[in-house]
Amino acid sequence: MRENHDRAWQVDGAYRVSPFNTRPDLHDGYDWPDPFTLIDSTLRKTLFTAGTLTSIDGFLRIAEQLTLAGVRHECLNVDWTGATVPPERQLELLRAVGSRDFGFSLNVFADTLLSDGRRLPPVGMRETAELLVELGADTLAPGIVPADGPDARARQLDELEELFDVARELGVGVTVTLAQVGLRDLDEMIPAVDRAVALGALRIDLMDSVSSLGPEAMKAFVRTFRDRLAAPVPLTMHTHDDFGLATACTIAAATAGASPDVAAGGVSYRCGFAAMEEVVLALETLYGVRTGIDLTALTRLAHTVARESGLPVPPLKPVVGRYAYLRHMPRDVAAALRDGPDAFPPPSSCVAPEMVGGRLEWVWDSLGTDDMAMAFAESRGETFSAEEAASVRRALDAAVADIEEYPRWLEPDRVTEIVDRTLAELRAAPAPASTEDGLAAFDGLDVRQATESAYACCRWAPWVDLLVAGRPYRTWDALDAAARAGLAALGEDSLVALIRKHPPIGADTRTEGPPGFSTIEQSSLAASPALLREIGRLNAAYQARFGFTYLVAAEGRGAADLVADVRRRLGNPRSRELAVARAELTAIVLSRLRRMTGVTA
Repeated sequence: MRENHDRAWQVDGAYRVSPFNTRPDLHDGYDWPDPFTLIDSTLRKTLFTAGTLTSIDGFLRIAEQLTLAGVRHECLNVDWTGATVPPERQLELLRAVGSRDFGFSLNVFADTLLSDGRRLPPVGMRETAELLVELGADTLAPGIVPADGPDARARQLDELEELFDVARELGVGVTVTLAQVGLRDLDEMIPAVDRAVALGALRIDLMDSVSSLGPEAMKAFVRTFRDRLAAPVPLTMHTHDDFGLATACTIAAATAGASPDVAAGGVSYRCGFAAMEEVVLALETLYGVRTGIDLTALTRLAHTVARESGLPVPPLKPVVGRYAYLRHMPRDVAAALRDGPDAFPPPSSCVAPEMVGGRLEWVWDSLGTDDMAMAFAESRGETFSAEEAASVRRALDAAVADIEEYPRWLEPDRVTEIVDRTLAELRAAPAPASTEDGLAAFDGLDVRQATESAYACCRWAPWVDLLVAGRPYRTWDALDAAARAGLAALGEDSLVALIRKHPPIGADTRTEGPPGFSTIEQSSLAASPALLREIGRLNAAYQARFGFTYLVAAEGRGAADLVADVRRRLGNPRSRELAVARAELTAIVLSRLRRMTGVTA
């Protein structure tokens, strides 16, 4: 038994759980298996998961990771199910795994090793045993199924004795499998098990095949089963996740004396199987049991199974799913940014990600705050003013709002890109002596001069007339509100016509004439000829798709950034893209108004 007698509830840098887990009155009630023998079913359960794509080479790569994780006992199946030959894939898997030395024992169940005492299988027991051993099995696993009456039970026991004789001839061991244990009659099962134990069974593998036992009932069942046996024998328990209780029931069985049967990632048919990573991590941290599994291998193993099978790891999967150590809540993100990803204890977790081979991640979603922006600045060794933090947060929130499909968040690289651009815009323009002084010149122009100035910012006469007629503004907020309202009122045809007046990104703007806003705004587009050609190609694709020019507030943005932006926007439906283009137009016009009046936002 690998129990951690120190029962540490906290290990610095690894985990921190409640000290209630270490209470002696709890541990006095546990009856751990001795020896504790974790059984793995990942290979067979991956094969049995519907629609998976695993190649034989893929199975071998999974087997290699199982070995590296510390698995020492593996189970496979070969089922004839009434036919004269089993499925070729089951034989192929056994042949491939059995022909290599992975360092684990290979226990193989076959439904033709033992009958129900009445109907003989299509293939004889000896023929089955010889085939399995030839293919690499070192332990045979007959299943004792319910026998119909005393005569059938007697014949079944005779067959069982013969099987042990054959196994000894072949130099292999025998374990015994009992399916549907929660639904079977103990009085029927126990005599057959006692006979198997007397014959030399190495282990009894119990299976609650359809999840008929709850956690407390599981403890009671295992204890009752053990008490009824004539002689002690190692037990295991096999559980499915039909009620979402596979991990709980597997651990409950372990506390009563039955070792766990698990599969990486919980792969299997129906609702899945007891997940290795959940069972092992809980036993190690909450119960102080040393399972023999390398915890740092758990994430890599589960993702290897996912990659080879084509069955993704669900994001919300405990321990190995991406969300397990993904942080988006404001306090959690701020803590991760300020303290670093390796801080212990990690934000909102009992377990350090590194303990299971994971890593802490953060994203910016619709819950972002100014404090998160401040924490981001601190993580880069900078300080944001309150105004800068608010502006950064607004820019990030706007980018999240533009995302229409899951996941609606920004990865750190995208956050960095938006923050850098926003800060460049904020810090580039010199502040006037006061907002009122900056607007005074525009408010004091005659109608013709004001019209020319406004038209240079937005070449749309109805908007210009509205803006000029609204003077005096006196404050930037008033001018900003008037400009936004005029642009928001543009109908679709007018919006498209106005967008078409803007030169395409990357085009020669030297002939634009004063005041040359486009030239200024595109001044950061220093790029390689290849990137400029790609921008031109994407401009053409955008025009063909939407019927208007790709418009973007380009100031401070490089060519590579814009290439990525137009590619992303090409995936928008036209209605959505019109909304995005209107927002970009608004940003351009407001930037020009600020430059024209000398006012900062």
